[in-house]
Parts: sequence; C-alpha cells; structure tokens
Amino acid sequence: MFIGNIVTTDEINEENFNIVESLDKCIPTLPTLIIGWKITKELFNDTSILHKKIEEDKWWTFNSKERKVDLEQDLKEFKSLCYSNIGKDIKYVYIDILYHKTTTIKKIITKIKSFNNILLYVSNTNMLYIYDENIVFGLDLNIVEFIGIKKEKILTSLTQLPHSIFIRNEIFNKCMCIIKKIDKNDKLIPYIYRYGECNEDNNTRLFCTE
Repeated sequence: MFIGNIVTTDEINEENFNIVESLDKCIPTLPTLIIGWKITKELFNDTSILHKKIEEDKWWTFNSKERKVDLEQDLKEFKSLCYSNIGKDIKYVYIDILYHKTTTIKKIITKIKSFNNILLYVSNTNMLYIYDENIVFGLDLNIVEFIGIKKEKILTSLTQLPHSIFIRNEIFNKCMCIIKKIDKNDKLIPYIYRYGECNEDNNTRLFCTE
C-alpha cells in the first residue's frame, strides 16, 4: 500500500509513492498528483490552468521545465497531505480506567479478546496501543500502575491471547522513514507495522524499510 500516486513522464524518486506514467496504473483509492500541464490537458480537457485541483483526490502541477517553483511547492504539499492521510480511517478509543463504567471496560475487553491478529505496542511515554480490525485501543500504563495494577500483568495477559504480537524496537528498523513523518503519532505505529512489509502476492513494497 503506497500512500499516493504521482503521474509523470519524468524521472522522479519519492519513497512510498506509486510513480507511474499513466492514470490507468494509479491505485484508485489513493490521492493522485499529475505532473505537467501538457499531460494534464490531454487527460482532462476541461481542466483550468488557474485551478490545481482537478477533482476529489486528484491534483496537477507544472513540470520542472514549465514552472519549477510551482512543482517543488505543490509536490511538497501533496506529500504532506498523503502522509497526513495515513491511518485516517482508523478508529481510536482511549480506555479511561478511572472514569469509564465497569460495563464499558468489560465491553472493551470482550472486543479485544475477539481480535484475531492483535498488535501490541508500548510507547516511550508508557502508552499501550492495541490494534486490529482498524481499531486502536489506547491505555495509559502510568495510570494503571498508579491505581495499583502492575503493567506486566496486563501485558502478559495480552501477549497470551491467540495470534498476538508484541511490537518492540524492530518497528523502527523496518519502517523508520514512515514513523519519522507521522509527527510522533504513536498510536499509528501498530498500523504501520502491519502494512510496512512487502506484499508477497506482487512483491510491492508497502512502505520503505530503511
């Protein structure tokens, strides 16, 4: 899973982007930037040179020969937009053990136990993130220990669940180039870990692995 499409006939190297020469090679679900006014006019007859947005999730910009300053600025903004889209459809639920009702906590525990492929990650600030089925549950282990529960007990219980994986520092070795661009949004790390490997079906690199 790349994070954006760039359509261009020029040689360009942008990590984590699907660089193609034609629209039919784009991944339909991703934002797309078309480089070059000439190619844009050929693809979209009614496109205005005054408006860079073509339609939802499609933009165009000049190539380096047409207007290099615009290209550099538009490419920068497009990349920023694509990185900000990472994990945008993930639902985040903070487990407030101090104020949530007991029934709510039980429902959350039941949901977590129903997961079939759990990823666990503990951040440097002692936040535990539990991810599967496009949901991230967050639990502050500092508060857990403050009320007298050992965090090791919780982690042991979770790691003993079937098909659970406890992510440690290997995530930073695999997907550092993505992690350093998500503005310390640690709750996305399990998501990045899951989709940060090669797709074995077509050998497509999902995210870079510096």
